[in-house]
Formats: sequence, structure tokens, C-alpha cells
Amino acid sequence: MLFFLFILFNLTVSAQNKTIEDTRLKKHVLYGKVTLEAFEMDICKDWYGKEYKTYKAKNGIIKKLKKQSFQNIRIDLILASWCHDSHREVPRFIKILDEIRFPFEKLNMNALDTRKESPDYNAKVNNVSRVPTAIVYRNNTEIGRIIETPHKSLEKDLLKILSKN
Repeated sequence: MLFFLFILFNLTVSAQNKTIEDTRLKKHVLYGKVTLEAFEMDICKDWYGKEYKTYKAKNGIIKKLKKQSFQNIRIDLILASWCHDSHREVPRFIKILDEIRFPFEKLNMNALDTRKESPDYNAKVNNVSRVPTAIVYRNNTEIGRIIETPHKSLEKDLLKILSKN
């Protein structure tokens, strides 16, 4: 039984954090379902860590976010490792989620190529045309999105979405 679980776990992990050579860019990009470990890959090292470390979220908003219930909340984060907006906003968003102790098992991340395609996510059906896009769901119903760049700040926009009834 343990052997079977080990094999299943390895198959699941290996199905994530894949790269492909993007024909438009002629370089490798993340493609498909990704985990936080993807940001440790060489393809992301130049932009992810630096932005994550230097971003300072607004403390008062973080305190309010920590008071939110995440019980029925799920977030889909659609990104692109080739996109400068993703380079800026994704590390910041992940840092905010870290600071508010968001349960990362409720975060689904998917990386698109330059055609905005992924084997694991249909961007067209989900009305995603710009990246990054964070879609917040409560009880599997969408309650809000942060598209490409926040209106006020990532933490303020996320608080506004999560505060909806």
C-alpha cells in the first residue's frame, strides 16, 4: 500500500511544474499546473525571489485579511512565466498569502504559454485573457478577480473581494 501511494505521489508531482519551449519566444516557459516549487526553478529564479523578498504589504490590511475565514475559499492563480506583470504580481500575491496564512492546498496555479493555453486550464472558457489573473471562489462560486494589476493594491483588492457576503 505504501509503495502504491509513493508511486501515485510521484506521478502527481511529476505532472506539475513542466516547461515547454514556447515557439513564439523560442525559450522555455512554465506550462500547465504549477506548485510553489516551480518558482525555485531556474526559469523563475531571476524574478521571483527578489520580488517576493522586497515587497512590503500594508500591515493594517494584512491584519484584516488574517481575520477572514478561508474555510470555503479557493483561489485560481493563472500566470505566465514569460510575462513581466506576472514577474511583479505573482511573488507579491504569494507573499501576501504567506503572511495571512492562507491554506496553500486551496490555491490552484496554472501557467500559460504565449498563446494563453495550458493543458490543465481552459483560459477561454474561464474568461482569462490577461495574466496574471487571480480568481477567488467561495463555495465554488466566483466572488471576484484581480486581473493583471491591482486597482488599489493586491492586499486591498483581496480584502475587498473576501469581504463580500
